[in-house]
Formats: sequence, structure tokens, C-alpha cells
Amino acid sequence: MSKRSRPRKNKPSSRQSLWPWLAGIGVLLLVVGGVVVWTSSRPGTAVTPQAVGAPKLVVDQTVIDEGYMQYNVPVRTTYRLSNVGDQPLEIVGQPMVELVEGC
Repeated sequence: MSKRSRPRKNKPSSRQSLWPWLAGIGVLLLVVGGVVVWTSSRPGTAVTPQAVGAPKLVVDQTVIDEGYMQYNVPVRTTYRLSNVGDQPLEIVGQPMVELVEGC
């Protein structure tokens, strides 16, 4: 009685099964990137200027109260400046900051 040997089925190597996954991820990244570029370049997403024919500066906060501070202790405060006009805004000179001291 002789045993018949079955022909072995070759298993795909791990490298061969990795390529479809990598290709799928690459295609997915290309699609997502294309959607991001397409949505950011649509004409309806442009910001409408608040001032037409001139630049206009908008400051997010005109007054900042830091509260009681010890003398000679540095304080960092941030203002966000935006040009909401349709012309270029140029800041000439050094901005003036008024420091008001209390009693």
C-alpha cells in the first residue's frame, strides 16, 4: 500500500499579500488628497471682503486685561490682526501700544 502524496498548494508569501494592501492605501490617499484640493479650490469658498476698494484692519481684541501683575515680570499677549478688505494692507512704522497702570 503506497501512500499517494497530495500536491502542495503554494501559499502566497507575505510580500505577495502585502502589495494589494499597499496599492489600496495608496489609491485611498490619492482620492482623499484630490477631494481636499477640489474642495479648497471651489469658487464658493472664497472669503467675501468687508471693505471694497480699500484695505481694512480688524483686531480680534482691542483691550486685554492681564489683571494684577507684579512689577518687572514679563507678560506675553497675542493679538490677531486680519485684513478684511480687498486691497493689500501695509503696516507702516511701529505699532503703538498704550500701557495703562492702575493704583
